[in-house]
Amino acid sequence: MLLLLILLYFFLKQQGKLEMAGRMFLALWASNFALLALELSIDVMGIHIPRASFAPLLSFLTAIFYVLNAVPGVFYFLYIQHMMGKRVSKRFLLLVLLPASLHTMLALVSPWTGWLFAVDALSQYSRGPYFFLTVITNYSYLFFGPLYLLMHHEQLQRKTYSTLLIFPFPVAIAGFLQIMFYGLEVLWISLSLSLLILFFNVESNQVNRDYLTGLFNRRYFQRMATLAVAKKRAGKAQWAFLLDINGFKAINDTYGHAKGDEALIGIARLLEQVAPKHTVVSRYGGDEFALLTPGLSEREVAQFFDDLEQKLAATNAAGQFCGSIRVSVGCACLPEREHTDLDVFLVQLDNSMYVAKSESKKATDHLHSVLFHMGTKDRS
Repeated sequence: MLLLLILLYFFLKQQGKLEMAGRMFLALWASNFALLALELSIDVMGIHIPRASFAPLLSFLTAIFYVLNAVPGVFYFLYIQHMMGKRVSKRFLLLVLLPASLHTMLALVSPWTGWLFAVDALSQYSRGPYFFLTVITNYSYLFFGPLYLLMHHEQLQRKTYSTLLIFPFPVAIAGFLQIMFYGLEVLWISLSLSLLILFFNVESNQVNRDYLTGLFNRRYFQRMATLAVAKKRAGKAQWAFLLDINGFKAINDTYGHAKGDEALIGIARLLEQVAPKHTVVSRYGGDEFALLTPGLSEREVAQFFDDLEQKLAATNAAGQFCGSIRVSVGCACLPEREHTDLDVFLVQLDNSMYVAKSESKKATDHLHSVLFHMGTKDRS
């Protein structure tokens, strides 16, 4: 437990305003610390100094301990989702919470039913006939988490992917040993090791995130684009988009920088909502945003522009921004050739965006919130 407190100290010392990754790490830390504190209390009252007067309290603490068993697994899944830059849908959240919720109900009734555990009148703890359901619940997260990572590994940097893949293994090994050898205490060591692994990942992640919007930053976008152009791909082409907010300076000058920041955050959330699945959404700098998609057909690209137009128009109509925001978007298809010069491609993308911006200045109807230009499709 001392190791966890030291880890928390260094984590908080290096953080300013906590971003989402930091908050999830803190939630993981808190749930694991609570598990260790409860396990220590249960051991003291149930093994080292058992007394009949402790029985009600011990039964209550054990129930809470069982409830918390699955919580780190839930946060592990949510952290993976965040690191991939994906929004947490209601369906995804429901699927992640379902095993933990069912296990919670069993844990809360076990003081009376003895299903998962039992504490007798002399404060003697024993496992219940359905204890195996606790094992299944916990290991479902430890198994499906890495499996989910393997299925989506292309959306993460290798270092981040490796860290998240390794994270559950110390806990899985320690849990197996404690199940097989009742009374063996190695869980605290494994939890501390796993959190230490995650701590370094959180610190590394700060380098790749934009502080204001929470999106990936330009550095990360360019790194992922470099990996994308270095690969030889088959099937649908990958696309990159560069988006600029028209007249953003006027928003800052008229309404103040606080409202300008709100507009940037609002556009960031809007892009996360309408971007195709598995898209890297980043703030490229200032009032520019860059997106790197998975393989898309030209029809799907057109659908993305249509969705963006409808969403932004609806947001403007609802008055969620100061004034009406319009954006210019340029896009370009990643060339299929291997070892393409990324700088040349980014210049092409930038030029496409400026063509769209130039066309927006010529527009007189202002009927559209999104003006876009599609760069030449180079697949040679």
